[in-house]
Amino acid sequence: MKLLHVKCCLFALLVDFAPAHAQTFPSKTIRIIVPYAPGGSIDLTARLIAKHLQDSVGQNVIVENKPGANAAIGIETLVRSDADGHTLVLLSDSPVTMNVHLARLNYDPLTDLVPISKVVSSPIILAANPKAKIASIPDLIAAAKDKPLSYAVAGRGSASHLAAELLQRELGITMHAVPYRGGAPVAVAIASGEVPLGLVDTAAILPMISSGQVLAMGVAEPVRAQSMPDIPTLSEAGVPSFSAPSWLALFAPRGTPQDRIARLNAEIAKIMAMADAQRVLFAAGLEPATNSPTEMRRIIEADYKKWGQLIEASGLKAE
Repeated sequence: MKLLHVKCCLFALLVDFAPAHAQTFPSKTIRIIVPYAPGGSIDLTARLIAKHLQDSVGQNVIVENKPGANAAIGIETLVRSDADGHTLVLLSDSPVTMNVHLARLNYDPLTDLVPISKVVSSPIILAANPKAKIASIPDLIAAAKDKPLSYAVAGRGSASHLAAELLQRELGITMHAVPYRGGAPVAVAIASGEVPLGLVDTAAILPMISSGQVLAMGVAEPVRAQSMPDIPTLSEAGVPSFSAPSWLALFAPRGTPQDRIARLNAEIAKIMAMADAQRVLFAAGLEPATNSPTEMRRIIEADYKKWGQLIEASGLKAE
């Protein structure tokens, strides 16, 4: 009888403890790693999340910039961290679905990173210098077939570079890629006429589109960007079914408990639905967009396969 009483007491304690234990998260400061230098769209998005997440969960949320090695330093920091939901990383699609096909990495993006949620879409846009007289897809095809044509991208093997490779295959043309170190230098190169055109993330080129310094030919998304509804998709502009969506997503290390992933997913959805957060993101050319961990995993696996096949077929090499 005494043994039965002890077992009942232990069971009651476990039942009482389980929800209390779940409610202790987060119990300390949350770190969001940004594997790039301060500034830029990823850093801006991370700091926006940190501000609102801190207000919601009642714990400090800090952003740690760990740039270098094409985001590998920041990702490896996450992979070595405790899988308790208190260390996260905000990543673009490149280090998750592209870099692994270009270089030997110390992490496996499909197994070492647990997706929490997509955070924003970061549309890539095809833009040209007005003096280049390339205002449409037919103009681009004619120019590329008339003489060698160069285009700017934010790094060899980057999302914009792969989007350009896909575009060339779809149009049956060949152009010469000129890699720059980031979207901002690409935007400057196009606006100055250093190169006639390029593919670049909207956040970097939006101010120059607004000022008329560059001409926007189309966005590489399946639908028009909410921040630029007058600019057609590349599919609408004359490249049927073309789509090379780019995104930012939040990740935790492998082994993070599912209840904590779910809690963080709900928090991200809440933040991205806030009007003030949306205003900041739209102004930067970013599109708030969340999903479930399962949906994000599906996107990653599809992109991983798609870009891997393109990289192999194109014979691309990292810088």
